[in-house]
Amino acid sequence: MNHQLPSARPAFARKRAILLTACSLLLLCPLISRAQQSGTSGSTVMLDSLVGGETLWDTTIEKFETEFARARLQWLTKTKDQARFFGNYGVWNGELKVTEAVIEFQNGKLFRTNLSLFNRGDSRTDIPTKAALDQLLESVKKSVTAHAGVQPVDLGKQGSSAVKALGYAWVTKPSIYLLEYSFQKDTKPGGQQFQPEFVRLRVYAAPKQLGFGTRSPTGTTNAPQVNKGSLTANLTKDAGGDVYIKNMPMVDQGPKGYCVVATAERVFRYYGMPVDQHEMAQVANTGAGGGTNPETMMKSLTALQGRLHVHVRSITKWDFTEFNKLLADYNREAKRNKQREVSIAGQHVIDIGAIFGSMDPASLKDAKTVKTKAGYDKFQRSVAEHIDKGVPLMWSVHLGLYPEPEIPQARGGHMRLIIGYNAKTKEIIYSDSWGATHAMKRMPMDNAWAMTTGLYFMEPSL
Repeated sequence: MNHQLPSARPAFARKRAILLTACSLLLLCPLISRAQQSGTSGSTVMLDSLVGGETLWDTTIEKFETEFARARLQWLTKTKDQARFFGNYGVWNGELKVTEAVIEFQNGKLFRTNLSLFNRGDSRTDIPTKAALDQLLESVKKSVTAHAGVQPVDLGKQGSSAVKALGYAWVTKPSIYLLEYSFQKDTKPGGQQFQPEFVRLRVYAAPKQLGFGTRSPTGTTNAPQVNKGSLTANLTKDAGGDVYIKNMPMVDQGPKGYCVVATAERVFRYYGMPVDQHEMAQVANTGAGGGTNPETMMKSLTALQGRLHVHVRSITKWDFTEFNKLLADYNREAKRNKQREVSIAGQHVIDIGAIFGSMDPASLKDAKTVKTKAGYDKFQRSVAEHIDKGVPLMWSVHLGLYPEPEIPQARGGHMRLIIGYNAKTKEIIYSDSWGATHAMKRMPMDNAWAMTTGLYFMEPSL
């Protein structure tokens, strides 16, 4: 992105254009390279035993592990209540190709199978037109109908979905099959633009009694949405001073760089809402390769907060004036420390990532935590205040400034969750959407504030 601004443009207009261009560059989690991508190669692994059979819902964790130990199985949680397959998979002898599968367990037994048949972030198959999407849906419906043995019910738009996905359901015993899909059409100067978002198939146990009064086959089998007053029950406080949210759901964003939308999914699931990152990607208009402007995401969520029953707020966000003040404070510290100063004078395009990447970490930390202590104090208060209420914080940062061993994204914009703190040790406790090994980590509070580019939260409205 390299926009040039006419020099004759009024100063205010130039400043506003620079601001808008800078904000557009605040894309968190660009496409990242991960070892997981090796899962896309090799022969197709079939997941048939996770979608059918009379004893499907008697499947134990032990049986599941034994059968799929060599199938690139990834546990998302240490408690083994959620597992993930990513890459080259299929069901029913390959009738349906599966990019990603998330398998859920409750009380030690299989609870739900979630199959991503297409999503804009992961899938290599192109669906250029509505006709092509309809063709895919018809083939999926034909396949599910053949294996379920019943005809589908057209559910129309699903109100429980963040994007009101369209759906079909097959209600039989012992399983219910729910097919959901979503797409967008935008009218632009060049004509109407079609953009498919996702096609997914969910399989879960049918109620023992089918008929009047039983639950609707819409996939809303999650726990009911929680209220604000109940969130403190999720807190753990130990003798060492740690205060943290103990049961934050985990999501693995995969190699596509969906850190912002994956973080949003985790918060919604924590509040008992069946929302996934592909719905969030549609809400935030995330690019196919990943990368989301957090301000765009929060603006989109704010527009949906009535329907999603949450309040959406920004504590700290990117601001042109504040950024200029930070540069002035940083340059004073850099000069004192005999480090290179940073200037944006005369620049028509501000690359925020490049600016942070060029800064001396020690000078930046001094500028943000010592010379302008008010912001640092507010950060510490905000963390303690929200965690004490059981509310996680959506935390955007610039990676690469301070040591973080064994993370798949070495530098650049990223979003993660703050899930706790320790006032004794002056640390934050945080979580990245990269699977179980990144569920709970910690770093010094001053490092955390120095690398912060934004702090946001959502909480239940009731």
